[in-house]
Formats: sequence, C-alpha cells, structure tokens
Amino acid sequence: MPGPYRVLVIEADSREADRLRLLLQTCAGGEHGAGALESAVRPDTATALADYLQLRPDLVIYGPAAARDATAEDLQQLRGRAGTDPVPLLFVKSDRETLSSACLKTGCDDILFTPYNPLLVQLKLAALRRFSDFKRALQAQRIRIRRSHADLLQEQASARQIFDKLGHESCLDQTSAIRYHLSPRAVLNGDVLAAAYAPGGKLMLLLGDFTGHGLAAAVGAVPLTSSFYSMVPKGFSLGHILREINAKLHRILPSNMFCCAVVFELDPHKRHIRLFNGGMPRACLRRCCGDLRLLESRHLPLGVLKEARVEEAIVHIPVEAGDHLYLWSDGIHEARNQRGELFGERRLLQAVVEPLAEGRRFDHLLNTVNSYSADQHDDLSLVEVALDEVLPMTTAAEVAAADTAAQRRGIGDWLLNFTLGPEELRDADPLPLLHSVLAQVPGAGSFHDHLTIVLGELFRNALEHGLLRLDSGLKRTDRGFTEYYRHLEEGRRRLRKGWIRIELRCRDRGASGELEVVVEDSGTGLPRASGNGNAYSGRGLPLLNAICREVEMQPGSSRVRATLDWGESAPAEPARPV
Repeated sequence: MPGPYRVLVIEADSREADRLRLLLQTCAGGEHGAGALESAVRPDTATALADYLQLRPDLVIYGPAAARDATAEDLQQLRGRAGTDPVPLLFVKSDRETLSSACLKTGCDDILFTPYNPLLVQLKLAALRRFSDFKRALQAQRIRIRRSHADLLQEQASARQIFDKLGHESCLDQTSAIRYHLSPRAVLNGDVLAAAYAPGGKLMLLLGDFTGHGLAAAVGAVPLTSSFYSMVPKGFSLGHILREINAKLHRILPSNMFCCAVVFELDPHKRHIRLFNGGMPRACLRRCCGDLRLLESRHLPLGVLKEARVEEAIVHIPVEAGDHLYLWSDGIHEARNQRGELFGERRLLQAVVEPLAEGRRFDHLLNTVNSYSADQHDDLSLVEVALDEVLPMTTAAEVAAADTAAQRRGIGDWLLNFTLGPEELRDADPLPLLHSVLAQVPGAGSFHDHLTIVLGELFRNALEHGLLRLDSGLKRTDRGFTEYYRHLEEGRRRLRKGWIRIELRCRDRGASGELEVVVEDSGTGLPRASGNGNAYSGRGLPLLNAICREVEMQPGSSRVRATLDWGESAPAEPARPV
C-alpha cells in the first residue's frame, strides 16, 4: 500500500506553522479526508534544503511569512532537490492581498488563502495527491519503457551481429567492381544484399526489400540468404534459385509479409546479364555512351505466390564495355525534404545521367540523396556494378595450381555417364548434380571451374541448337537477344521428346591427367559452319578453345567432345574443330 502523504511546511512564525499543521491533520481525518498525512515544519528554505533528502516531501507549503520572503531561486533549488519527483509548491496568501505578478514570477504551483476554508483545502490536497500519484505512475511507466527499449536495442544489436555473419560467403568486398551502401532506418535492416560467384566465374547478386522495418523485416533475410548462398556455389540456375527462395518465403513468412527483390546473373565470359525484378524500383543500366535502359518489375514480390513463373520475368541483356548497372530500394525514392516532398525517380535518374569522371558517380548519387533528405523514412540501399570490370574468378594457371597436394595423391580414373530425358530437359539443371558428384572426388577442384564452363556451353548448345533448333542470329540486337530467350523458354515448356547424354571420363597420370567431356543429343545434328559463325555463335567456341586442349565436332553430328588437361601436363595443343 502507498505510504502517507508527506507535507513540508516552511514558516518562521510558529503560530502560523501550528495553524497549518492543525489544518493538515483536520484535512487528513474523516471519511472524505485527503488520506494519511505526515507533516514537518522548517523555519526557512535553507533549513528545508538541508533536510530535504531526509524528509522526501510530496508537497511543500510556504506559510504566509515565508511566502513573502521566498524567491524564484529558492523554489528552483527545491525543485532541483526533488529531481524528477512531482512535488508541488504552494504559497499561503491572505485573501486581502492582491495576487501580484511577482507571485507568479516566483514560480509557485498553487495558492492557499487565509482565513483557511478546511473543505477547500481538503479538496485541493486530494487533487494534488492524485496529480502526484498520476505523475509518479507516468514516470514509472517511462522508466519501464526506457528499460524495455534499451533491452530491445541490445537484442537487435546482437541479432544484427548474427545476421551480418550469415553473409560471410558474400563476395561484395572481394571486388572493386561492386560498390554498395545500406542504411537501415532502425538498428536492423529490412533491405538485404547478397552476392556470390557461381562455378565458372558467373556473378550473382540480389538486392531485396522486406516489408516493414527492424527485427521483423530482418528475420526474413535468414531463409533468403541461406538459400542464396547454398544454391549459387552449387551452380543452380537463376530460375531455380528464385523459385526456391519464393517457395521458402511463402512457407515461412506471415501472409502480410513478402520480399521485393531484384536479382541478376552476370556471365563475364559471354558478356551478358540475366535480370529478374519482382516488385523493386526500376533497375537502371547506364551504357558507356550515357544512354539509360530502365528495367521495370515484371513479377510479383517473392513470397506472395505459392508457385512463381519467374522465367517469363527474366530479361537477357548483352553487356558492353563501360556499362554500369544501378540498383536501389524504394527508400531512395521516398526520401523527403523539409517540405515533405519526395526525392523520386526523376531526380535520381538525372543524377545517374550526369557526365562525371570514372568512379565518382556512386558517391555523387549518395550525396545527392543525402543532401535532399531531411529525415530517413525507410531503409535506404544503393548498388553500383561496373559490369565490364567483374572478372572471372580464376585464371587457367590458378585453377591448375588450386589443389596441388590432392593431385599428387592422384584423382583416379573414373567415368560418369547420365542421360536427361524430356521431363528433365524442360527444367534441367545438370550442374548441381555434377558438383555433388565431383565433391566426392579428391582433387577435382583443380578443374572444377573450367569443367563448369565447358559443360555449360556444351549442354546449352545441345539443348538450344540440337533439340530446339534455335537460330543464334537472333542475338545480333538487344530485341533479338530477348526474343531468342523467349523462344528458348517456350521451346523447353513444349518439349515432349528427345534426350541429351553427358559423359565425363577422367584419366589420371599421377601429377597430371586429362578430362574428357562428351555431350550428345537426339537432334538432327549441328549445322555446317559458315563464315559468320557456327552453332556456338559469338563467344562460345572461342571460349571453349581457350580452355580446352581439343574440341571435336562434326557438321551433321549431334556429338561433341572436349578434352581438358589438368595438373603438370604438356603444353596444350591448339583447339581444332573437326
């Protein structure tokens, strides 16, 4: 139960002090009294200040004589001793006295008039007591809120350390071609940025924006990044990764939560990107000539639908020297100035198109947004990728020396053979299966990346040109490039017959050896080479010739054989199509 209401009376006149004490005792008694009261008397402010911490009053009353001599400094000192405690200060005045402005300037909270009316004094004491109790309850609640907020910040800081470590597989800081800025509105970020290299040197990057802010939004990054960083190094395709992330988020997240995301895959060998935009602001491809290509959202955010048809939303774009890709979250568009006006996409694109020295545009964009914004209303993220500066992960020499100790122990002679039918070819992804098998082979990491490139090229050639009979000539223009991949997806969905057979044979010669890759399909055979190219078109065959010791293919045949040397082998012979 609450203790008695403590009243401190400051009065030098003993008779007036006794009258006040008796009045307080009268007000405390009775059925409708002000409640239990304890009173103490001090002759002046100095004595009251000296004994204040011992008395701990809930109310201070200046008697008539003391009130006439009290100063604003006296009251300020008393309030300083009270600290945050609600302790009202009352002056006693005669009803014959005029309530002068000097009394108000002193800073008292209320006034009692003499001669005293016990009933009015009783009502005033009861009201002041209720006021003090209410203010103390507010202060207690404020303290609890502060402690709870401090605990929440500590929990979020710990959670942020955990979430930061979830992205330790990221390659964001391993290349100068990627510059990024993540600015959370709260301790935790609802925006997520992930990047990793796939086998064969492909770069895959994801920028996501979960609904909400803080811990609830950041939790969604856990299933997203776990799927991303587990699937990309295994060689899963962009479509597979997006479908898996979408399905996992749909299962885990509540119905009112989803993730807008833009994801792209860059092939530095073939010099093209594949980009998916689901609910994010338009991505911006800035060509070296200064032209902008805006890549709008073509799909719902991830996690909304149980099943997603992501292939139809993926765009394919050839990359030219000097191209830069810019990605951002809606926190940039929604930055507001002091008048509440949005920064918007138009201002951002004006900053992107401005001619600037190489390497200065990213900082210019950030400075433009920050100088405009008066307050941050959302998580803010910006990413710049210099597409022609993203290099393949390893050179041939680095690959050859990657696992020297394992090579000395020997890799062994082995043969791997599998066939993909129409069911698998409609959505086949042979690379993850291959990686899982090779992971059990000691020393196979020495040719892992080169094998990925070779197998990927041969498999795509067999599927696109052997079975589906697509014309690579379509890829001479941007529109044709998009049309080519649209025909590819449609052809795969309609595929009802045909097969592709893949054979890998390793011959171990101690510290060196060779790997033979044979890919055969049930199509009508490769077309005859022409002066403008062949079934590989563009960069496919030159890339294979740069990696393989020998590439054999015959016009009219659906069988292609490529041979790679690994370890301390003899100098490679020039590749020769047969």
